[in-house]
Amino acid sequence: MNAGRRLPTPFWTLWAASAVSALGDGLRYVAFPLLAAGLSSDPRSVAFVFLAGYLPWPLFGLLGGAVVDRTDRRALMWRSDLLRAALVAGFSLLVLAQGGQIAALAGVSFVLGVVETGFDNAASAILPMVVPAPQLESANAWLQSVLTINATLVGGPFGAALYGLGHHVPFAVDAVTFAVAAALIRSLAGDFAPTPNVGAAHLGRDIAEGLGWLWRQPFLRSACLLLVVINGTLAAGEAVLVLFARQVLGLSDYGYTALLVTLALGAILGTLVAPRVRRQVGLPAVVVAAALCQAGALLAAGLSSRVTVAVAAMAVIGASNATWNVVTISYRQAVVPAALLGRVTSSYRVVGLSAMPLGAGAGGVIAHDYGLHAPFLLGGAVLVAATAASFRGLSAAGPPPAPGADHRESCGTVSRAAAGPARGPTPRRRGRPWSPAVHRSSSRRRRGSPPS
Repeated sequence: MNAGRRLPTPFWTLWAASAVSALGDGLRYVAFPLLAAGLSSDPRSVAFVFLAGYLPWPLFGLLGGAVVDRTDRRALMWRSDLLRAALVAGFSLLVLAQGGQIAALAGVSFVLGVVETGFDNAASAILPMVVPAPQLESANAWLQSVLTINATLVGGPFGAALYGLGHHVPFAVDAVTFAVAAALIRSLAGDFAPTPNVGAAHLGRDIAEGLGWLWRQPFLRSACLLLVVINGTLAAGEAVLVLFARQVLGLSDYGYTALLVTLALGAILGTLVAPRVRRQVGLPAVVVAAALCQAGALLAAGLSSRVTVAVAAMAVIGASNATWNVVTISYRQAVVPAALLGRVTSSYRVVGLSAMPLGAGAGGVIAHDYGLHAPFLLGGAVLVAATAASFRGLSAAGPPPAPGADHRESCGTVSRAAAGPARGPTPRRRGRPWSPAVHRSSSRRRRGSPPS
């Protein structure tokens, strides 16, 4: 990630906001399941909190993407953070006064998820507006690293310590981090207004256009469908992980936090090696290997009750998941036309995340009926089968269109405002792995944005 020293100054403002916000996410990421497990030992009740947090994406994610493409992305992000700061601060007061309830936990988790659908789509769509295409992979690696370090490696242990001081304390500090992140994002220099004419289209037609563009991309379509299975199986395990750590592994609350720290350490390694591995073996091989590694880790956790095996499984899941994120997000940001990026991102994430509420709910039921090992075993087996079924589509990844090429030639029809003037198709080079350096589309540059 040495290229990070040459990244534009506005990127580092985004990076700082992400770092602060991720710290707060880490506090909440630990405090939510600990509070839920303290209120109930029933896997179904604990999983219900996770289900509520995942549910907004399939319900509102597509709408959030369409809003992003017709709204100033910077304004949407900082206002979302302010709203989340107020919500979490109010929940902290509720926990202080009443001690918390499963229903209240689930309600706050759901509302935070609704706001997140707009914020996360905007965060992904704003990055190509401040970072030139050849540096997207480096920028995403830096972002993934700080998100992982602060959310889990730092935020996890800190959240457990604050939880020990008072169950409301992690949420109060989380509210402060949201406010600080909002101030940083608001200070971001540049023009982040929507593409002209995007807002004139019908909202439903906008959403359909994003879904249609994604479906006509063989690699992105296959990766998105495999992501459904990956997220569903991981959600099933994550929903009962706190109970697995307590009841199967015999760990304390700090031991549970240590598992999350191990996950973070693996993810840091994944972000460091992802660009180099992708250059050496190609995008299809990386995503297939990442999925199979996660499947193997789930199977190992499901077959053993040993702490060492669980620790190793968490490290492998973290590394493979981070590697998948870096290479697939960078590819998507490089090939999607700027005017469609919010809608395509939301379409990808909605489909990819749609299985998470189902996975979390199923994980709770399966663990209740068949034991806490069962969600990991079943998830690993299903993921192996899904990866094998996706292999052909994942092998279809090619280089992005060359500068000035029309995305419609290889990806299907998009709106005239999104695609720009039609030009001839760009020939593909056989055997050449995808690299973001070959894509420096002028659609990524906006008047008023910092020089790249």
